[in-house]
Amino acid sequence: MHDPNVENYSSRDFYSNLLCNTLKTHTVRRGHVTCLATVTPAVANYFGGLHGGAVAAIAERVAIATSRTVVGVDKEIFLVDLGISYLSAAPKDAELIVDGAVVKSGRNITAVSIEFKMKKTGKLLFTSRATFHNSPLAKL
Repeated sequence: MHDPNVENYSSRDFYSNLLCNTLKTHTVRRGHVTCLATVTPAVANYFGGLHGGAVAAIAERVAIATSRTVVGVDKEIFLVDLGISYLSAAPKDAELIVDGAVVKSGRNITAVSIEFKMKKTGKLLFTSRATFHNSPLAKL
């Protein structure tokens, strides 16, 4: 099969474009980030629900943003661990609230928890835990 959009899928920043069309920032404050996500066909699985890979990608993005609210720009952050619990499916066209919160941040490690809930009902769909290593920028 030929896909006329194949060039779009292999562009340098397709990943960001895909998530930016799905994820919108709601609130940002120290140690906490809330975003809104919509289950569009671009991030849906065969059954019409939010694809597990999209859940992981959104969790990673929100965790990075949340971590950055407490880790200064003088340090780089590296994802060490990302764990996800898939509790229930997110149906097609559903609006989700994605909450990221810093659990603990120290000199070298930052831990973040992320929850995905249905906007309409508040039902918990997915939970995620991310751990980052904080490293000072190299001075050359």
